[in-house]
Amino acid sequence: MDLKDLLNNPEQIKNLITVLQSLLPDEKIEIKEETSSINNEDIKPTNSIRTKNKRPPVQSGNKFEKMSEFNMHKDDNLIDEKLAKHPPVARTREYEPISVKCRVCGKTENINPALVHDSPSRYKCNNCSTNAG
Repeated sequence: MDLKDLLNNPEQIKNLITVLQSLLPDEKIEIKEETSSINNEDIKPTNSIRTKNKRPPVQSGNKFEKMSEFNMHKDDNLIDEKLAKHPPVARTREYEPISVKCRVCGKTENINPALVHDSPSRYKCNNCSTNAG
């Protein structure tokens, strides 16, 4: 016997309900008596279907903040002493600018030598580099 046959026979449904009720602890459940057969439209799923509009609630806070490891780095002074041997140094390296001529427009500029890759004759200024061609 399959589920379709069971749903079309109300007497078998009542028998199934009474068997299931006998397994429950002393709680009374009312059985809805109907003379007509049960339609598939009357049966609703017990679990909810998630849609795009129904999202689970967002957890507030970060679980890591509640852990003991969150503040552990504040107590570790040895690593701070090892890492702070020399204070940070500003990266302002001086350079001798070189004079180069743009190969497209012919404009002469004084630039950092690190910007010239192959040779000064192959230099292209910023304006010409951003233009197509």
